[in-house]
Amino acid sequence: MLMKNPMHKQNGFTLTELMITVAIAAILLAIGVPSMREFIQNGRITAVTNELVSALMVARSEAIRKNTTTCVCPTANANVVTPVCAANGNWETGWIAFSDFNGDCVINGAAPAADVLLNVWDGSQYAGQITVRNDDPTITLDNTVRFNSRGEPFNNGVPQTGNFSICDDRPISNVDAQGNVRMASAVIV
Repeated sequence: MLMKNPMHKQNGFTLTELMITVAIAAILLAIGVPSMREFIQNGRITAVTNELVSALMVARSEAIRKNTTTCVCPTANANVVTPVCAANGNWETGWIAFSDFNGDCVINGAAPAADVLLNVWDGSQYAGQITVRNDDPTITLDNTVRFNSRGEPFNNGVPQTGNFSICDDRPISNVDAQGNVRMASAVIV
């Protein structure tokens, strides 16, 4: 009995096909990685902006709801039980929002008129990557945004207005080396 040994065709890639595929993948990665970096940086700025707006809105709403003063201030110790306002003006290290029954913008007091922590944001996750600054002298003076019982930003009878600028470490010019517009954000009080 004679057995036939049929020839089977081998399936797979040739070396040339593999090299072309690797070259195309490298080109796509070279194009995609800078865009992904921009996407991540823009996402960070958007996240910090949203957190700041949220803290300001929570403080404003609570001031109206409780008919009291509320404060939003930067803090360097957002991860402790009772964070305190920082005097350095570095909002990117974190901030706190709290009701302030005695109007001193310090978390203190005993029940039933104890100050209540409303919002805490810890900026350590973005350390060295995001800068948050304000341009209003009434905010810079004591480094707080205070809302009166009507929800208006006032500090000792003086209206607080101005901008918080949120940006990152990209070049100062409006367009970077790849032709992308630099992303920054502003929160207007």
